[in-house]
Amino acid sequence: MKRNADHTRFNASSVPVVTLAIVSLWLAAGCTSGPDFSKPMDIRHADAETIVTFDMDGDGCADYWQYQESNGRKRALAYTIPLVGTTGERIELDDVDPASCPHFLIALDGVPFDVVDRLYREGRFRLFYPPRRLICCFPSMTDLALAQLFHAGPCLAYETLYYDRAAGRMSDGNSVYLNALNSPWLPKVDYRCSYWWDAKAYLDPKAVFNHELRGITKTFEAVEAGEAAGYSVGTAGLGTRGGRDAIREYLIEIDQLCEQIVWQRRGRVKLTLVADHGHNLTECKRVSLKAPLTNAGYRVTKSLREPRDVVVVEYGLVTYAALYTDDATGVAACLLGLPEVELAFYRADDSVVVRDAGGEAGITKRDGGYTYDVRSGDPLQLAPIIAGLQKNHKVTADGTIDDTAMFAATAEHVYPDPLARIWGAFHDVATMPPDVVVTLRDGACHGSKFFHVMIGTVKSTHGSLNRINSTTIAMTMLGELPEVMRSTDVKSALDRLRGSR
Repeated sequence: MKRNADHTRFNASSVPVVTLAIVSLWLAAGCTSGPDFSKPMDIRHADAETIVTFDMDGDGCADYWQYQESNGRKRALAYTIPLVGTTGERIELDDVDPASCPHFLIALDGVPFDVVDRLYREGRFRLFYPPRRLICCFPSMTDLALAQLFHAGPCLAYETLYYDRAAGRMSDGNSVYLNALNSPWLPKVDYRCSYWWDAKAYLDPKAVFNHELRGITKTFEAVEAGEAAGYSVGTAGLGTRGGRDAIREYLIEIDQLCEQIVWQRRGRVKLTLVADHGHNLTECKRVSLKAPLTNAGYRVTKSLREPRDVVVVEYGLVTYAALYTDDATGVAACLLGLPEVELAFYRADDSVVVRDAGGEAGITKRDGGYTYDVRSGDPLQLAPIIAGLQKNHKVTADGTIDDTAMFAATAEHVYPDPLARIWGAFHDVATMPPDVVVTLRDGACHGSKFFHVMIGTVKSTHGSLNRINSTTIAMTMLGELPEVMRSTDVKSALDRLRGSR
């Protein structure tokens, strides 16, 4: 396997994940200098479709046509016949065999579903079938989500800074990060910019984004068949620094990229768009958990030696916090007294306890599903949903709630797919999970004080269990995807669509 400094790789049989691609001359000049596919030279209606005409070479004559269905999806293309000037053969996009052309899955870091859905309703991304909800794991973090998307196995921890109980010390977070030790998905990716660019991703994210486009272009230009993969971190910085407006802006640019790819390839390409997790679109203030813990009699330290020692992970700026301690119950109770803390989670025997300020429940995994044992209150606000599932015979006599039914019933819940995701946070996504996890209300974030000073105002971030943090997008030219999926569902769904032709 050949890999350059920007982690570029190509293998026609590799698992698809990300490609942001376009003609290199266009990228070198800057994306805004390319054709604007939102400004055609003519639009007319005929029968049950709309015909959109473009002048791609700027000579004042039509040379590219798109045919839209009544729902706005672009179903066919046509090009002018050279030297003749008339419209050539109509190319039906759905009739292009996926096995005969390359497939690129364009994935972005940190995209809330609702922003893409609104753009789609405004007429963007119409080369694709409608966007579908993609529910990522919990915490909603990049390495964890992409490891599941790629079926790459668990990460070491939620982030590259973590407490290693066996070694009795904190990891070297920066070294783990720069050496991709917490990224088991990386070997499956055809392009990922050098990790040394990542700090700049939050200082000058547009420069990083443009750098990635140029790097991925080299991968794209070499591909004539099969599947390729890549990843863009620059979009994460754009969203964090610029919030909703910045996310809309880069998504519109991605829409232009997709149009450019399809036009250049004369329709002989299949594109898929995904993202790793959502973004909360809320300006956040950093909170510290150290003072409340100290005031409650705990010793905040970097190594657990005494019963009331607590290790607090501060890395990045996210809407959850990970803590290591031998007193999970007490630490959770202490932090739930803070107005910024929404929920707390920790393991107890064979269950995972979830608590809010007014209630407590236990989650246990069973064959076919999970139990939700409410001891007081209803911290996950599931009582009405479970009552409905009971009426539909999706809850057994011993209280086991059918996993598939719960997933479908909570797709748009305040906490999507909560039982499986909370259980997975302590058992599936990482080999060294923390002892306590707390989620913060949108408007608060936790992590590195240095990082917070360095980037200034945090306009948007992610990490927690709630819907906007957790729900992102998947959409493809291959066909209709399920209405809602987990990250682990994406590959099989795409494989089915590719194999159904």
